[in-house]
Amino acid sequence: MSLVEVMVALTLLAGVMVLFITSFLHSRRVTESSVLNAACTSLVYGIVEQMKGFDYEGLMPSYDIDAAAPAAVRDLPPYIRVRINQDRTVWLRVVHTASGAPQAPTTTPLPTATAASLGAIDNFIGSLPLSTVTGSASQELSLNLWIWIDEIPDTAKDVSEVKKVTVVYTYSYQDGGSTRTIRDREVFLRTRYDQ
Repeated sequence: MSLVEVMVALTLLAGVMVLFITSFLHSRRVTESSVLNAACTSLVYGIVEQMKGFDYEGLMPSYDIDAAAPAAVRDLPPYIRVRINQDRTVWLRVVHTASGAPQAPTTTPLPTATAASLGAIDNFIGSLPLSTVTGSASQELSLNLWIWIDEIPDTAKDVSEVKKVTVVYTYSYQDGGSTRTIRDREVFLRTRYDQ
């Protein structure tokens, strides 16, 4: 075997190894992105399920003074109180439309939209270690929630007590040297009925 053949073989091997490492890193990035998406979605769905479980009267929003709430929330109702995990309770401020046209967006807002531009209140949950949701501490999620509660009765159709709850959530995480930001929304209705 000549020196030229060895050099060609080493060049080919180096090229294959670079492609292999590149595909491995891309695969890891996609997997981590999927885990973060699942973790954030799980957290948001947990909050939504808590809201769905509230009694209609106490569903939301609360205008009561809650001495346990942080001063910034206690002094500026309306808000709802939910648990993030076993150790952490948060008070989320909401936009409540008791009468008039619903204020919540009908589609997922653009990534450039801000809470103020949509008339929402930005609830920054904070940087949550993934161990809060997944048990892994390799990454943190920064989560923001915007919540609208619109009363949408339709007396012409004998619907008098219906609440439409819209939750827009935005989370961000580090992806290599850049920050990725994802936005989505959940909408559900709550009605009161007599059994």
